[in-house]
Order: sequence, then structure tokens, then C-alpha cells
Amino acid sequence: MLLSAGQIIKLEGTVPDAKDGPHLYLFNHQSMFDQFAIAGTIDEYISAVGGEFQFSWPIWGRLIKRIGAIPIIRENLEKAIYSLSLAEEEIKKGTSFLISPEGTRTLTGKMNIFKKGPFHLSLNTDVTIIPIGLIGAYNSKKRNDWRIYPGVIRVRIGEPVSNSYYKNMSVEELRDDIRNKIALLCDDALVVPEIRD
Repeated sequence: MLLSAGQIIKLEGTVPDAKDGPHLYLFNHQSMFDQFAIAGTIDEYISAVGGEFQFSWPIWGRLIKRIGAIPIIRENLEKAIYSLSLAEEEIKKGTSFLISPEGTRTLTGKMNIFKKGPFHLSLNTDVTIIPIGLIGAYNSKKRNDWRIYPGVIRVRIGEPVSNSYYKNMSVEELRDDIRNKIALLCDDALVVPEIRD
């Protein structure tokens, strides 16, 4: 699919061994190509959490339902917490997950504020976090532009972050720490925006 859209994937870093999972893959959300670029470089089955509206799309909706993706309604806190509790159950069963802490694609190419949900999930499951920095996907397909431009998408996989590293952090501390790790991977500015909890 990516090749048909003129996208070349370049992997940088070490892909985690599936035997060491489950893993929680967290990434900066640049474009509709992100999930495909990451899934194409990972050697293990992964599921995902995604916006509920995607599940009604004819082809894409059926595909993500088949891989066990979990819909989330970001605007409704109670329902969002329920969706993350379903992901939590699956991680405890050994399923790895792919989540964008930004919640939605960037409009500017720069990372948005990270939401706390994935970090509650991490602290509740002791899962190993794999930070991923994506470079180039934004230039290939911007959120508010229907055009697709051929290009190179670099997938930079960071060092695994085990529970022994973050178990004593607060949700906010873990969120900011992982955001900065991803920022370093994707050469984004390390200026964390003002956080409004």
C-alpha cells in the first residue's frame, strides 16, 4: 500500500523481540500513513486504539475491526476510560498495542500535547513502552490536504522503556518523559507545550 502511494520506509533503530512483549508502541502522529509505516516494520502482532469515527469507513473500518482495534470517543471521558480499560485487559493477555498519545494527527508537523490515557494504561499494566519517532510522513500526506506526495518516511525506534524505569513516576511525569524521548527521535523541538490537566 505504501509503495503504491509512492512512500519508501526507512527503519532506524532496533525492532523489539516479540518474545519480550507485550509492548506499547507510542508515536508522534503525522499522517494517515503512520500506522502502516510502523506495522510494516514491527515483527509482532499489534492491535490499536483509534477514533470511533474510523470504524464506520467502508474498507478501513472493516480492517481495523478484524485486527481487534478498540474504538475510542475522545470527547467523552467516561467512554474513553472504558476503551482504555479494554486495551488494558488485552495487554494483560499479552497483546501489544499501537497508540498515538496526541490522539489525532498534527496540523503543523510539530507534536501536539500528549494526552494522559496511554500513560495510565502503562502504569496499570507494567507494559514495556517503545517510543517511535516518525519523520517525513507529514510531508507525504497532510491532514487538511487531499493530495499525496511521494517521499521517504523514516521510522526511528527508540530504546525500550521498562516498568522498572517508570514505575515510580506520576502519570504526568511519564507523559512528559516519553514525549521528550519521541521528540528527540523525530528531531522535534524539545519545548513541551503548556500542559492543562
